[in-house]
Amino acid sequence: MAQITAIIDIGSNSARMAIFKKTSHLGFHLLYETKSKVRISESTYEHQGYLQPAPMERAICALKDFLWIAKLHKARKILCVATSAVRDAPNKADFLKLAREIGLKIKVISGEQEAYFGALSALNLLPYNEGLTIDIGGGSTECALIENFKIIDKISLNLGTIRLKELFFDKGDLKGAIDFVQQTLANLPSHFKHQRIFGIGGTARALSKVIQKQTDYPLDTLHAFEYDFHAHANLFHQIYTTNPLELPKLGIKEDRIDSIQGGALIFHLALLNFEAKHIITSGVGVREGVFLNDLLRYENGHFPPNFNPSVRNLKDRFISDFKQSNLQKTLALRLFESQKKHQLVS
Repeated sequence: MAQITAIIDIGSNSARMAIFKKTSHLGFHLLYETKSKVRISESTYEHQGYLQPAPMERAICALKDFLWIAKLHKARKILCVATSAVRDAPNKADFLKLAREIGLKIKVISGEQEAYFGALSALNLLPYNEGLTIDIGGGSTECALIENFKIIDKISLNLGTIRLKELFFDKGDLKGAIDFVQQTLANLPSHFKHQRIFGIGGTARALSKVIQKQTDYPLDTLHAFEYDFHAHANLFHQIYTTNPLELPKLGIKEDRIDSIQGGALIFHLALLNFEAKHIITSGVGVREGVFLNDLLRYENGHFPPNFNPSVRNLKDRFISDFKQSNLQKTLALRLFESQKKHQLVS
C-alpha cells in the first residue's frame, strides 16, 4: 500500500477528499481533508435521474482542485468512488469520461458496497462490536447490521436529503415526504433492529451538533458522541415540521438548512423502525471505509485483537527512540512516586 493515499467520495450533495499517511504496518493518520458542496444531483430527480451539465461542471472543477491538493501532499495512490446520484444516472458514462480527461478514474460503487464501507469504518474506529449503522446521503440511505465484530447484512434505500427536498419539501408537501419515507422503510428486512445505532454522515453529525449545543456538552468533538434517542426524538420532529426560516433558531447552520429537514425526517422514522435507544455519532464514513478496505485487505477487514489504531498512530508519530522513551517513562514514574510519598507525609 502506498505511504500516502487520497480517498475521494463523490456524493449526491458534496464531494469530499481525505488524505491518509501510512506510518507502519497498520498504523496511519489523517493528513488533510476537504469538501466541496458541488451538489451533483441538482435537478436530477425532475429529469429522470440524468446528471445536468452545470452540476457536472461544478464537480469536475472540484475534482481538479482535489487532484492538485493530492499532488501537493505527494499522494501515490488516489481512490475515487461515486455513490447514489452517479450510479443512478443514465448518463453517468458522460461524467466518468469527463473525469478521465482530467486524469481521474472513478469507481461507481453499489449501494451495498457503500453500506459496507460505512460499516467498516464504524466497526474499526468506534469502540463497539455490534450495532446498526445508518448513513443518510443526498440520494440514498445505507444501513448495515454488525454483530460480534462482523458485518452480517447491509441494504441501500432510495431515501436521501436532496431527493426529498426536490420531490417534496420544495413543494411544501410534508405529508408526501412522510408517506414516501414510510413506504421505503417498509423494505427493510425485519431483522434490522438494534438498540445501538451508529449515525454516519452529514445529517447525523449536524443533529448531534444541535444536541451538544442544547445540552451544553463540554467537549468539542463529535466522534463517539452518544445520546439517548427518545430524549431528543421531539427535536427531530420539530426540525422537519417547522418553517425553514425558523431552523436557525433551533441551531441549524446555514449550510444545512436546505437539506436538514429531509435528513431529520429519515433519521427519526428510521430510528423508530429500528427500535433504537442509544445513538453513537460516527465521525468517520465511506472515505475511511475505502481506506481501511485497502489497508486491511489481508486482515479480514478488521484490526487484530487488542490493536488500537489511535495508540499505534501516537507511537509511530511521536516515539522514534524506544530506549529514550522507556528511560523517560522510568524517570516520570519515579518522580510521580516521590511526589506521592511527599504528599502522604505532609
